[in-house]
Amino acid sequence: MVGLMSLLLGEVLFEGAKFIIMLLLLVVAVIVGGKLKSRSDEKKAEKAKKAELEEKNVEGMTATDNN
Repeated sequence: MVGLMSLLLGEVLFEGAKFIIMLLLLVVAVIVGGKLKSRSDEKKAEKAKKAELEEKNVEGMTATDNN
């Protein structure tokens, strides 16, 4: 009976440790994903800003060409 209790306790501790590790991995994945998303958003905003400036330059050039 004592052997079964220690086996049960060991199994509970193992499952608890596994749960904590999986939870920590999930938290790390969310943090890394958030950082990657923010970097991607920054690059997209920079690209859009660059395209907008190029569009204004093209419009400015065509306005002076028409005069």
